[in-house]
Amino acid sequence: MIETEIRGRLTKESFNNLLALFQKEGKLKDHYSRLSVDISPGFDPKTRTWNNQAQTDLRLKKSGKSEKISLKIGEYHLQERKEIDVKLQEGEFIKAVDLFMSLGFDSGMIYFWESWEFEYQGFEIKLSKYTDEYYTWEIETKEGEDPDVLASQLSLIPYTKQEYKQAIDYENQSIHQPFSLDVAEQLYGRFEK
Repeated sequence: MIETEIRGRLTKESFNNLLALFQKEGKLKDHYSRLSVDISPGFDPKTRTWNNQAQTDLRLKKSGKSEKISLKIGEYHLQERKEIDVKLQEGEFIKAVDLFMSLGFDSGMIYFWESWEFEYQGFEIKLSKYTDEYYTWEIETKEGEDPDVLASQLSLIPYTKQEYKQAIDYENQSIHQPFSLDVAEQLYGRFEK
């Protein structure tokens, strides 16, 4: 499947305004915490950056009760990328992480955040909160519409390639944690009740 998406940064005020708008005029599709283990090839643990010549993003994701393996193909900043998802049974996430570690995928980053997904004017919009001071937006379409049109209507400015790289580097230095099975298990435990 080819997905088309754009993304950018939000202030706390803009996040709250958009959340209120979509709660009023959009349809809430999902609200969840997301745990993402990024074990993409080419990771340098010293700099917390990727030199990914293969242009592949390999992640294991838990969003609420949903668990999957996700592979995106193509440069990280492109609007259109091929995405292949393999769903896991609930409770298999850590086992899948262990499997990939056994195959040599033992380096990367772990992300944890909260997201709200809305359907709005035929688009899927995701608002995400990483910390009390760091928020992002994403507009995705699978129907071929241009997400830039909606972004413009909402006064949202998508990252440029350089800005997106800077955002990734900032998040990996300041918000996210280096990959380890212990950290993955600890964050996975936040889902259990």
